[in-house]
Amino acid sequence: METTLQPSSQDLRTNIGNIEAIELSVIGFILWGLLAMMPADETFFNLVMFLVITEGALLGSWLIYNLYIRIARASGRLVDVGIWVFATSLTASYTFWAWTILDVNRWLVTKLLYRGEAPVEYAWSWRSKQVRKLWEQAHKAK
Repeated sequence: METTLQPSSQDLRTNIGNIEAIELSVIGFILWGLLAMMPADETFFNLVMFLVITEGALLGSWLIYNLYIRIARASGRLVDVGIWVFATSLTASYTFWAWTILDVNRWLVTKLLYRGEAPVEYAWSWRSKQVRKLWEQAHKAK
């Protein structure tokens, strides 16, 4: 029997987390590249550290965003609001803007690239978390 290699782009497009991780990494690298081209007396070490900090800030914010969504989905609406209030008071308006931007990004990625069957959840949508929770329960029951 002959086996042929099939492109795995279809597998990639069915996982919203993989799409977002790759997309945010590329955006961070492009942002770093544009800022690194600005004339300055920077050493190679400083440029690499700036890349690490840029990627860490983008991907770290995204990881916290995903962690918040999972905890809020599993814990209920009261915990959802409590986490949001705590995170916002801890980080001032950073949490609000980061989660809003990541929600808009997720909506765009969903419309343009995502082809999976799992419902997509958003930080600011309680209904999307409930739909995902019900979908996962139905999937486990099969």
